[in-house]
Amino acid sequence: MRNLAVSTLLVGGMLYAASAWARPADMVPRPRAESCLTFNADDANPDEYEMVVPDGLNFNQVTMSLNNVIQYALHCEQPEDRDSLSLTFELLVGCNGLVSEIKVIDDDFAPDDYVTCVSDVIERADFPAHDMENGMPVTYPVNVAW
Repeated sequence: MRNLAVSTLLVGGMLYAASAWARPADMVPRPRAESCLTFNADDANPDEYEMVVPDGLNFNQVTMSLNNVIQYALHCEQPEDRDSLSLTFELLVGCNGLVSEIKVIDDDFAPDDYVTCVSDVIERADFPAHDMENGMPVTYPVNVAW
């Protein structure tokens, strides 16, 4: 009989158990949708040369959200004959803080199963709610070296 290796991970106060065969994305808690923030142009005071636009997410919010999940992509199986990869993803982050769409812009000729594994992890990023009703596009480069 084969032994199943199980590891535990404490994330956000919750304990998760992952078997040796678990997908890396399954190690990341699924984020919950938040209430979208309302953009109200009447609250802004633009001078004569400014446009009034939603705030969306700032650099620190995006960076923090992605940094919280990308470490799990290190559990994606290294493609054979590759010692580094540079991938680029285009995300659409809904106003509710969830990734609503993810596209691979550059896969660096990585195998599909590796790109899917990393995409599935990134898709679990938990962003704050924001005021861009149709979502906020985010370009995310991922460079990995083994």
